[in-house]
Amino acid sequence: MYGDEKGLKVSYEEYLNMQFRIGEIISCEEVRNSNKLLKCKVRTGADTLQIISGIKGCYDPRELIGKKVTVLANLKPITMAGLTSEGMILLAEDKSGNLSFIVPEKEVEIGAEVC
Repeated sequence: MYGDEKGLKVSYEEYLNMQFRIGEIISCEEVRNSNKLLKCKVRTGADTLQIISGIKGCYDPRELIGKKVTVLANLKPITMAGLTSEGMILLAEDKSGNLSFIVPEKEVEIGAEVC
């Protein structure tokens, strides 16, 4: 996926509807019968979202607890491996396929809006 500059363009109005927040992973576990998925509970201020993420091969779930992450918090829920995912954790991917969480450079509170 790295370097793919083509694709769907979103309008400015669509972008304004997206709610990006700083969250904290409060629990994380492997999804049974899946080689890729982790089930994370992410606190995003007043809400806690269940997010199913395809990062199992890159991160140990025990090491993610307490990690601050950037979340798309108002994504329409979908079902993955029989579980509801209520948002998306944002990561960057390098040319080698290594993933890195997108985190604020300074200390901000959980639930802070990313704008």
